[in-house]
Amino acid sequence: MENPENASARLTGVRYVGDGRVFSAVFTFQYNGARFEVVAASPEDEAGGEALVPPLYKFDESLEGKALTEISDLSWGEFDETRDKATERLEKEFAKLAADACLQAMQQLVPIPIPDTQILEQYLYPQTYILQILTDFERTKLTCQTLDAYAGLSDRHPPISEDELRAMGLDLETTDIPLIRASQVILVRRLQGLVWKVMVDREELVCKAAIDRFEHPLVNELETYLKVRSAGVALRIPELKGIVVSDKGVIGILLGYIPHEYHSLRALLAGIDAGSILPGEATVSLRRIEETLRGLHRLGILWRDIKTDNILIDDDDDAVVLDFGGGNTVGWVDQDKYGSMDGEEQGLLKIKEALGVEV
Repeated sequence: MENPENASARLTGVRYVGDGRVFSAVFTFQYNGARFEVVAASPEDEAGGEALVPPLYKFDESLEGKALTEISDLSWGEFDETRDKATERLEKEFAKLAADACLQAMQQLVPIPIPDTQILEQYLYPQTYILQILTDFERTKLTCQTLDAYAGLSDRHPPISEDELRAMGLDLETTDIPLIRASQVILVRRLQGLVWKVMVDREELVCKAAIDRFEHPLVNELETYLKVRSAGVALRIPELKGIVVSDKGVIGILLGYIPHEYHSLRALLAGIDAGSILPGEATVSLRRIEETLRGLHRLGILWRDIKTDNILIDDDDDAVVLDFGGGNTVGWVDQDKYGSMDGEEQGLLKIKEALGVEV
């Protein structure tokens, strides 16, 4: 394991606080198994910047102030590739300065590496510290100090709200769907993003967890599975096996794990194109895909993110439709058709084309 004294902080994300203009930045670092939120605050930041910036502090002349102003100027207006690359370069330089300034504080706060966790709750909500960077004008360098709190931090894995649960008719007090504590979910293998193969009471399952986004894909997922479950219809989609809860609320869902040789139809087709899979070795029934899509439509459900990546091929070479989070991948459904029946038909047509079906 890397010596803590020589370990470096790993940047895992950056968020900006502001309304049109960038006022403050929050860099997220991982160090020795802990999470560090490093704040560069502007006095114009209504989330608490005024209280964080010392009186008479020359923010406009500070290193962080100049960087934030430049990033704000570059990000203002319509998309431009040159400005976007310049923003990315400046962001990396700014993050490196922040990490260097705060490394000693990180070493003091977490001198011994925290063992890697296999528990969902500890993974989503690790030990977290908040730091702030300020300019030492005499030495022209950034310094670091600890903070008790910062109002501009958003919940990285927000729970489904009570209003959203009521809207989908889910009462946690009376539901017969198993409620599983996040502390009971053992991570086995990451499948993608915040989707894992997990073990719960020795049963293999798939867990999809809440993600920090403006739109809550977990809400769309859970609502879809609840509708299908309530209707009692058999569709080629995973089975809802449980709801993951923490002290914050509902933060994930558990789905039945489906043994498979090909994790997606796209992977199968790519193997055939590459010659590693013979065309006759695996056959996929377009009819099953179309039947599932029509069944969803009869329940008032749109698939939305229709693509070959979201079709799993099980061990029997049968198709299983996945992912009802509400995304839209470029090249599959036109933006003006997204969320409509026309969009669903367009996506299905492209799946037929991928399978070589004449249309």
